[in-house]
Amino acid sequence: MNKPAQRQYLVWGGIAAAALVGIALIAFFVGRLFPPVLPPTATPLPTSTPLPPPVVTIQSIKAQAKLSTIEYNTVTEIYREKVPEGWFNELLGTRERLLMLVYGDVQAGFDLEKLEEGDLWTDGKRVRLVLPAPEILNAGIDFDRTHIVYYENNLILEDNNPNLQGEALGEAQKAIEEAALKEGILDKANTHGKLYYENFLRSLGFTDVEVVTNAQVFEE
Repeated sequence: MNKPAQRQYLVWGGIAAAALVGIALIAFFVGRLFPPVLPPTATPLPTSTPLPPPVVTIQSIKAQAKLSTIEYNTVTEIYREKVPEGWFNELLGTRERLLMLVYGDVQAGFDLEKLEEGDLWTDGKRVRLVLPAPEILNAGIDFDRTHIVYYENNLILEDNNPNLQGEALGEAQKAIEEAALKEGILDKANTHGKLYYENFLRSLGFTDVEVVTNAQVFEE
């Protein structure tokens, strides 16, 4: 192998090593924990039998090569309301209302699996890398911090909406991602990604470094 080809091979290896390699595990947890019921009298409680741990079944494992270069932490208020139809409900003012404070995280960066052989060019101390367009890699809700601020249900003739909270969370996730796009998360991911790889390629000994995004055009 000649030196330019060997050097280009090392660059490809370095790019792959620099990517954040994640493993997506999809698992189902089976099992519930039932609390013991206290007897009505003061008789000694029977010794409880330890329950077996939940059974975890790994359904799939998928390797990824995605580089997240920026993360936005967001918070939004989501209000949902169910108002039954009819003059009687209107007269009584019956309704179901929900106000949630939803926290979320949005990550943007590059899917390096989209890199092609022609995206990397080297010539001595010169190198040119064409990155794929930045994209939203993950937009999720932080359930540890998300909570219900207010809930009211005075429905009389109708059942409550069991999907009210799920609808609110779905609306929140969409709003979180749209807000991050509006605030320019892809532009910032592009800037940080180019700077990261410029420094990385210089650390390999290249002096004339050019890092660009594919067509320098990406959709927000």
